[in-house]
Amino acid sequence: MERHMFVSVLLGTLVLIGIGIFVLPGHEAEGPGRMPWQIEPVNGSIRVFDLMLGKSTLADAESVVGEEAKVSLFRSPEGEIDIEAYFDEATMGGLKSKIVLAMAVSETERNAMYNRGIRIATMGSGTRKVTLAPEDQRHIRRAPIASLTYLPRIDLEPEVLTRRFGEPERRIADPEEDTVHWLYPELGLDIAVHEEGREVFQYVPPVDFGKIVRPLTAGES
Repeated sequence: MERHMFVSVLLGTLVLIGIGIFVLPGHEAEGPGRMPWQIEPVNGSIRVFDLMLGKSTLADAESVVGEEAKVSLFRSPEGEIDIEAYFDEATMGGLKSKIVLAMAVSETERNAMYNRGIRIATMGSGTRKVTLAPEDQRHIRRAPIASLTYLPRIDLEPEVLTRRFGEPERRIADPEEDTVHWLYPELGLDIAVHEEGREVFQYVPPVDFGKIVRPLTAGES
């Protein structure tokens, strides 16, 4: 009983520390550039977590995070191919999170990497998950980052998000996902605010922000 109580208190304390980092002004646990609200627009792109989207590479991200990413290629049933790099345990600005990077690779290169894949697993949706060949793993680490998805391990209240990011320019509800998307076009940021779950932050260059908005408004007349 005492052990369970200690663990519960410890977990509660860690959550409060994480929320405190978001709430308290000037609390920058790892110095400038490593907090999710520190977004610097630069020549049509943004710098976030010390990474410039469209310029910084996966190798740069691994240096910032301090660990090696897991890289996979995904091929949808419609034939669309994406390559993602995944950090399961990233600590940025004192906050534990997951980070997913979409890599900027040409269609020709993606198709070639798919054909060279050394292991293929079919997921429930019909999407194929491919393990890249060693030479392609090395190549991907020199490729630029197209977009970044940040998933903090704490649930954040809307008031906390507003305090750090300000009011969004637009909110779009997604009833099927029980989510409201907070959109900040000038920052290239979409925060998916879940009613019961944790938030998802997606960062893209502002010039590409339409790629986020179009699927959200596809059903509007």
